[in-house]
Amino acid sequence: MDFARILSYIDAYSLWLYAVGILLVLFSLYEFRAAQRNRAETIFTLEREFATRRESRARTMLVTAVALLALLTLLKFAVVPSQTLPPLSEPTPTKLVLEPPTVVPLTPTPTRTRIPTRPRPTPRPATETPTPTRVPPPPCPRPDICITSPTASQVITGQVTIRGTANIDAFQFYKIEYGMGESPELWNSIGDVQTAPVVDGTLGVWDTAGFPEGTYKLRLTVVDVSGNFPPPHEVRVVIQR
Repeated sequence: MDFARILSYIDAYSLWLYAVGILLVLFSLYEFRAAQRNRAETIFTLEREFATRRESRARTMLVTAVALLALLTLLKFAVVPSQTLPPLSEPTPTKLVLEPPTVVPLTPTPTRTRIPTRPRPTPRPATETPTPTRVPPPPCPRPDICITSPTASQVITGQVTIRGTANIDAFQFYKIEYGMGESPELWNSIGDVQTAPVVDGTLGVWDTAGFPEGTYKLRLTVVDVSGNFPPPHEVRVVIQR
């Protein structure tokens, strides 16, 4: 497609192009303001870093949209008036010619009518009532956010390998935390934030040496690219030596 034909499309659809550009500007402004608000309200370092990246993407989108609108304005009002534009070709409708069908005389043939007979009843075989099989409940509410090892109320000590799955749609990262007691008020991270999804594998390693004996909770949190996360999965464990 040559440059003159591109200018013809710009001249014909400039209103639609302006509408799309303005929508992009408004959306990027909304994203930029939302990212600033999230960065100011959050108290977590990870969420603040994500909000900063979201703000940078919104700024880039805003600059790009404004640049495209400026380029569209330059082409529309400075370049198009000085060019001889070719007309846009319109499709020519094709005439559909219908020919009358050829009538073929049919010779009627007699139809034999069969007298229906009463079918004999077929004895039904005796069926045994199957015994329902009890299916154990799944270990996790969601199979894509699940700690499979250690199991609930398992006694642990020393180096503990935490296994499971962290693989939601639009995955960004996951983290594992521990808290003391049945209802922890304070959670601490185990290791660093992991940016690779895991399916039925090792999520992390927890060294319980030096921890006092008692009840603890393990928590797996998986965050998507928009900064949202489903309800975390928690497992109760007992440190005992």
